[in-house]
Amino acid sequence: MSAAARRPRAPDPGAVSRSWCERAARGELPPLLLVLPPTGGEEESWFGERVCDAARRAARGEAGLELGDFDAGSPDFTPARVEEFLGAASLFAPARALLLTRAGKALKRWPRLADAIARAAASEGGPRWIVVQAEGSGAAAACKSLAARAEKIGGEVLRFRALYADPPPWRPDPDASEAAEFARAEAAASGTRLAPGAAGALVEIAGGRPADLMQALDHLALLGLNPVEVEAVRAVAAHSAEGSASGFADAVLLGETAEALRVLRRLERQGLRTWDGRRLMPREAFGLLAGALARELARTRAVRDAVDEGADPEAALASAGGGMPGRRRLERRLPRCPQSRLDEIECALLEAERRVKREGWREPLHALEVLALAAFRPGAAAGSAA
Repeated sequence: MSAAARRPRAPDPGAVSRSWCERAARGELPPLLLVLPPTGGEEESWFGERVCDAARRAARGEAGLELGDFDAGSPDFTPARVEEFLGAASLFAPARALLLTRAGKALKRWPRLADAIARAAASEGGPRWIVVQAEGSGAAAACKSLAARAEKIGGEVLRFRALYADPPPWRPDPDASEAAEFARAEAAASGTRLAPGAAGALVEIAGGRPADLMQALDHLALLGLNPVEVEAVRAVAAHSAEGSASGFADAVLLGETAEALRVLRRLERQGLRTWDGRRLMPREAFGLLAGALARELARTRAVRDAVDEGADPEAALASAGGGMPGRRRLERRLPRCPQSRLDEIECALLEAERRVKREGWREPLHALEVLALAAFRPGAAAGSAA
């Protein structure tokens, strides 16, 4: 196939969500907009929630528009409230709009709700626009008929998948991943420029979730850094809760006790703050670090089990997720983490949790020090340096 005949690249979820937020701000929403899970791949509800927030802000800022804002995931939600809003004329404004969020289970439980929405969207006297957001595995089936009817009346369907944290195979540059491009675009929209390599470093540290990336960008913006260099990203991350938790878990699994203890010493001196600037108490910090170790232990064990059972190591690493940075960490761990060592670390983690939660140790981080010492692997520092 020639280059001219190739299909154009589909826009990434971040670009699609920004475009729809701009449309909402301009009042250009269709009669019926459905925000649904993707037909394939992992769902990322943050993008849909962002579009809904933009529609909500636009409606509340427009005089003469009454907004019916309903959360179908609320325990006290009933379809009668939505049906009443759709069936009655507005007493306060000449035009109406409807926003129904977390509607997946409600549409499945009450099929008549979908019928009422479709009829109102098709009616000349109905709301100016209707936005329905549904999440979860059963949302697509529950909204199938509503999606079909939306197309007939000029409505549209949005489906948001997760960002790809790995760069494409033909361009193995961390800055080339979808998540890095999203971070770069969002930073530019707020007036911040990420220097070459900074977006990739941010994804490596904060992960590929848009909510985490936005929180990290907000944190960097508060520091007044512009442009943001790679060194600044790594320096800020080194003192963040998320960066500290990731570094501590990796050091323990690699048996690099000196590095794990350095992380804990830094936390005792400087405290621990999340990307959004919230300071964590010692017990909260313990929970964050112990939780990060438990997650990474489970990921490492899953790959170890697959390889021991004869799976291809490359396939096992790819199935573990976590993007290219997470894959590189797993590659380093595998030679140092036989099943016996993973069992020892798990026992040490359970013992640390018992000391803090049952015995009530006054210094929770001291329990993690004991854990790090128990996970010591002779020669780990030399192997790391090599």
